Amino acid sequence: MKRWGIRLRVLLVALAPVMAFGIAGGVWMVLHRLAELENSLVERGRATARQVAATADYGIFSGNTDSLVSLIEAARREPDVSGIMVSSRDGDLAVSGGVLSPEAYLPGRRAAGLALVELDHALMFVEPIVRSAVLDEADVFDGLGEPVTDRQPIGWVLVEVSRARVEAMKVDFILTSAGVIAAALMLASVFAFRISRTVTGPVREVSQAVRRIGDGDLSVRIPASGGGSLRVLAEGVNGMAERLLRARDELEARIADATRQLRSRTDEAERANHAKSRFLAAASHDLRQPMHALGLFVAELAERLRGSEHRTLIRQIEESVGAMEDLLDALLDMSKLDAGGVTVRRSRFPLQPMLSRIVDDFAADALQRGLRLKLRATPLWVESDPLLLERIMINLLSNAVRYTQRGGVLVCVRRRGQDAVIEIRDSGPGIPVEAHDMIFEEFYQLQNPARARGQGLGLGLAIVRRLAGLLGHDVAIRSQAQRGSVFSVCVPSVAVPTGDVTEMEPVVLPASLSLFVIVIDDDPGSRNSIAGLLQSWGCDVLCAPNLSEARDAIRLRERSPALILCDFRLAAVASGIDVLDALLAEQGSDIAGALVTGDTDPQVRRMAAARGYPVLHKPVRPARLRALVQQVVARQQNPVS
Repeated sequence: MKRWGIRLRVLLVALAPVMAFGIAGGVWMVLHRLAELENSLVERGRATARQVAATADYGIFSGNTDSLVSLIEAARREPDVSGIMVSSRDGDLAVSGGVLSPEAYLPGRRAAGLALVELDHALMFVEPIVRSAVLDEADVFDGLGEPVTDRQPIGWVLVEVSRARVEAMKVDFILTSAGVIAAALMLASVFAFRISRTVTGPVREVSQAVRRIGDGDLSVRIPASGGGSLRVLAEGVNGMAERLLRARDELEARIADATRQLRSRTDEAERANHAKSRFLAAASHDLRQPMHALGLFVAELAERLRGSEHRTLIRQIEESVGAMEDLLDALLDMSKLDAGGVTVRRSRFPLQPMLSRIVDDFAADALQRGLRLKLRATPLWVESDPLLLERIMINLLSNAVRYTQRGGVLVCVRRRGQDAVIEIRDSGPGIPVEAHDMIFEEFYQLQNPARARGQGLGLGLAIVRRLAGLLGHDVAIRSQAQRGSVFSVCVPSVAVPTGDVTEMEPVVLPASLSLFVIVIDDDPGSRNSIAGLLQSWGCDVLCAPNLSEARDAIRLRERSPALILCDFRLAAVASGIDVLDALLAEQGSDIAGALVTGDTDPQVRRMAAARGYPVLHKPVRPARLRALVQQVVARQQNPVS
């Protein structure tokens, strides 16, 4: 019933009382009529029996059977009387007429007070025959005997009444009554149905209109017919639809205006983003060039003044230059990440070589601070961007080494389900729980309120969080104050490729790196700084601003270089990769080539990697440049590898 509509509910309200009262009244009328028929049959049978008994006493007393027969035949004319029997006091048959049931012929005396016997298809009435008072008078007998004072029955009258006609009348009455009740209910149903249509029709129109309005058709209107609440409801729905139509038109106008403004602002944002990208590209190149030259000049100066009284001053200059390089790298990296200029290139690679390289880079710094820096070997392979993951690990390990005062730092990898969890554990001062989220904010430093230069810039963990979000890796921290910290990076692990992995024999490098190196750069400061530092290491250096002059210089030397360092963005049309391709094709494939550039676009690095050229980003750290030269020396000493 809860799911019934309004039409069924109205029909139920209209029909339920009618059906209840109609059925109840019909049942009462039928039962009353049946009872009347039954009572009428009983009364007729009893009246007939009494009438016969009252007139049969003389025939019984005198033995006049003819009069009894006449009496019985007259009584049989009554409706439903099927048979009559008159018997003596002892039950002897005197006279009978009609059709009687076997029960009427039972011999013997009748039981006193027996008046009605119900049979299957008939009613049997037994009435005693009593001597009338007239027969008891003395003159009737003319004194021949004593007056009779015995009032006992002198005989019995048995009248059998058939129920067939009454039963037929009952059936006819029941059928007629049922038909009348059904017709009445049908007429009431038709009337209620028509009334419900007049009530529910407008309501259904309103509901359909509301549904169409809900679907967005605000042009629908309901004809306001009739009166009362239904008319008020229709007018209210029409008014609501009209107001919604006006509101929709106004909203569409506002949306259109807001869309135009948003499109305009989007265009402005895109122009600003392009301008920012151009600025980043220009700043990345223009700012890195002098920093690159400055760092290399300081490194060359330190080589030339090794052991002099100016060593302390040179170390201070180196620290300042290193801080400036760190700040420049961090700011440019943050800007590039915020501008969406970093593209993820996933691949499958082993973790051990990357972690070993990073740990080796920080080994000297850890040794200088008196720390134990260890790497626990791992055979796991992962799927990630190796360049971006390496930057994450460098930032985390740099913080661990910088803030650990005593003890050590451990780098380890453990498997967790389908992932490899890279952990960097330190014995430093620890981080309070309430600061675990704040340390990933830009320029936030927990123990450096004075912004001391030696404590970093506060951008390392911010870059870690952005890079991890870009890669889809989870970065977690477990730390308590005075108990050290554990930073972890969760990276998807992959199966180790089949095949043997051979290890290279270590190569002992000489202190003097005697190589013929060609430096191609259109910036004189950058070109001269690299050349001076390489010469301080014992290298024979040839400098050129472009491809043509490099060819002429090589031709004059009549000697093939071992290493060619080339800037990516040259004043000429050709890029550094094109220059390296041309020179290596002319001089031979056994010459090593590398890019030295201030462009941090990952696409440049990938283009170089596709050719097999390592990339050194300006400002180049002297240690990175020396490592590259050492690799070339190692390859010359072990050409098979």
